[in-house]
Amino acid sequence: MKIIPNSFQTPNFFVDECMALLTGNEFKCLIFVARKTFGWQKTSDRIAKAQIMAATGLGHETVDNAMAALVIFGLVLRISENNLQNAGTEWALQTDENKVHFDLMLERRQIQEKTNLQKTKKARQKSQEGVGMFNSPTSDPLSVEQKTDRGRAVEHPDRGDVEQPTQKPVKSNQKKMGADAPALSFNPNDSLEERIAAFPDDCRDGARLMLDVFNLRPPVRPAPGEKGGEYALWINGLRTLHQRAEEYSVPLEQAFHLTWGHWNRAPFHLSHPGALLKTMTSALAASSVQNVHEALTPLQAALKQSFGEKKS
Repeated sequence: MKIIPNSFQTPNFFVDECMALLTGNEFKCLIFVARKTFGWQKTSDRIAKAQIMAATGLGHETVDNAMAALVIFGLVLRISENNLQNAGTEWALQTDENKVHFDLMLERRQIQEKTNLQKTKKARQKSQEGVGMFNSPTSDPLSVEQKTDRGRAVEHPDRGDVEQPTQKPVKSNQKKMGADAPALSFNPNDSLEERIAAFPDDCRDGARLMLDVFNLRPPVRPAPGEKGGEYALWINGLRTLHQRAEEYSVPLEQAFHLTWGHWNRAPFHLSHPGALLKTMTSALAASSVQNVHEALTPLQAALKQSFGEKKS
């Protein structure tokens, strides 16, 4: 089967003018609405949320946030609500460029850039003062389970000893998993600072955040010649989280604190950074839409209310 003939008409406007101002999740939803409408020579179509979720791979809350943002920006029109046949909400694409609220999209990006600069400046000042960049968002003890080799109990600074399950080492090549920096001296009694320092440069901030925000102790770097195991798993996870934060133009420290807020609502067993990927994605998507709402002027807020009245 050839790929090119199986195509659908997509307005250049979406790519040339809008894509840079939308999040990845918002653009996914926009292009799927285009597929379901213009792709079938329709001006509008009833699309169930389950269809959007299946096509985009996004969750309930993420789809709601993305579609709400697209409506506020004027790129997508909510024509009518779900019908008795449960066929889904009727959606349409905006065809009048003059009715797209570029001011809102630009304002959101400016707010994000300003926030990022302020966060970076503040973090650098704290670092220079020797205060430290990372602080836990709460003094309450967390319910994160700590893991160590052979399932030993770990002394928690607030709760005392915690019994830990044993984690099976990851069967993978050390270099392939990213643990390919020059080996340091192996010492199972290394302090937490020494463990963090043993990580590659691009993973140290993330390793410290896992400790400071989630109270999860980083693993000891394996001895030369040993497999990467949990240490390599951490490197992969930290790099993935760092990449996700960059996709949303959010500083890593801020991304971790937002993620902690979502995780703390429904805590789950956490043994390595990669387990936080879905939670971080949801947290960043929700924060992105919240920034849009906070940036609305009174006139723009009235526009948002008008859409809300149509929805109700």
